[in-house]
Amino acid sequence: MAATKVQKAGVGFAVGRQGGSMIVEVRPHHDTIFALRGVQVGFELLNGITLEQAKRIVDVLNENVIGVSVTTADEKTDDKSKAASG
Repeated sequence: MAATKVQKAGVGFAVGRQGGSMIVEVRPHHDTIFALRGVQVGFELLNGITLEQAKRIVDVLNENVIGVSVTTADEKTDDKSKAASG
């Protein structure tokens, strides 16, 4: 049975563009979550959302969301259980 590991980090949000799509970018304050190192996370907005609407969405997120939580399998524990069963 694999144990889980929970990692948390403070985040902020910003408006960006990816191709022609408007994106809400998730910007961690520190590089503390190993599973997200080198990963960029963004939410693609519906077509027709204006820049002003996207900025309002980002403002609401920045006022109400303080962090992100990532739950992963604890590889060390998982390796031990594989060794014990194999």
